[in-house]
Amino acid sequence: MNFNNPYSREAYKEFFQNQLLTDDFKISEEKLSFEFTPQYLKSAFVIGEDKSLELKVLEVLHDSENDPRVGLSKDIFRVMASYGYKRALVLLHSSRSKNYRLSLATIELSLEGSKVRKEYSNPRRYSFFLGPDAKVKTPESFLISKGRVKDFEDLLSRFSVEVVTKQFYQEIANWYFWAMRNVKFPDDAEAEENGRNIATI
Repeated sequence: MNFNNPYSREAYKEFFQNQLLTDDFKISEEKLSFEFTPQYLKSAFVIGEDKSLELKVLEVLHDSENDPRVGLSKDIFRVMASYGYKRALVLLHSSRSKNYRLSLATIELSLEGSKVRKEYSNPRRYSFFLGPDAKVKTPESFLISKGRVKDFEDLLSRFSVEVVTKQFYQEIANWYFWAMRNVKFPDDAEAEENGRNIATI
């Protein structure tokens, strides 16, 4: 899978079936209808389902040029709620851009006293920007290099910004300790208290 390519439904169906999701993933195509007037969505399709992950895979077309994640997410959550989907991988692409987004959307139900409360995943958090203008090292690392997902927690961790941030800072720390052993500085940098540490930073 090349995440720098423009969006392709066929490429993603193959990717989900053969590389990312479990053996329970089945390809299907069903156009969804809207019971409301979406702000951004033009069309939505189910393109597959992984029953063991309780996950639908949706393809959503919008016509916005500037990737309004929060507004798009509100529309997507309304579609999910109207069909009773609690988890979805959503491919959001626009007729006005070659770039697109792969997002994980969840609706969790919880009880507060006698009321049922809905909790929606953060649209800014569980999302990868992909396409010709994207930097794809992180999505490749989390979605391809790690192989197939084992369960939903594994899938969720691959979209978690906290995991990406932790990995980023670990790589910086590793580089710092390597540099402390290998980099040479002028004598005056070495002479100051903590001079080598400061120079390395």
